[in-house]
Amino acid sequence: MKKLLLFLSTFFAITSSFSQENEEFDWDRPMLGKKAPALQVKEWLTEKPDTTGKFIILDFWSTGCGPCVKFTPHMNEFAKIFKKEAVFIAIALQSKASLEKGVKQIEKIKKERNEKYTPIEFYQATDPKCELFGRYGGESIPMVIIIDPEGIVRWQGNPHGENGEGALTEKVIKEIIAKYKKK
Repeated sequence: MKKLLLFLSTFFAITSSFSQENEEFDWDRPMLGKKAPALQVKEWLTEKPDTTGKFIILDFWSTGCGPCVKFTPHMNEFAKIFKKEAVFIAIALQSKASLEKGVKQIEKIKKERNEKYTPIEFYQATDPKCELFGRYGGESIPMVIIIDPEGIVRWQGNPHGENGEGALTEKVIKEIIAKYKKK
């Protein structure tokens, strides 16, 4: 624990000096405008997608995160609408076993409440040690990242938005694709 605290305090001391030079740095979206880290996950739960020449939309989530589960139908819809331009990948911040157990629990709760359970309908992987999540500066979930075909992060944040602003919508995705697609 002491090593972690020492690392974090050193990291923030160094990064704060660099951030002084960049007036556009956003602490809530630290990777915005930067090269995305390599897409390394613990395990693919579906086939590994071909992301060549496409936008990549990462959805970091967990079965224990109510807002994550609540946003799944929206992500499914976005994945259908933008299937030609983008690859959608749900990355669970838990192990495959924990994920399966969590999904069963969600299904049970939804059934008891007479609510419909909506499973993820796009590519899926796990990142149980939050290694990839951490490389994006993730602090909380849900967190969505949109990467352009050149590998630059063009959107990062909570898809629900913050204080009613900045939500991920079809319009937002459409505008990012129009602005950053390869010519």
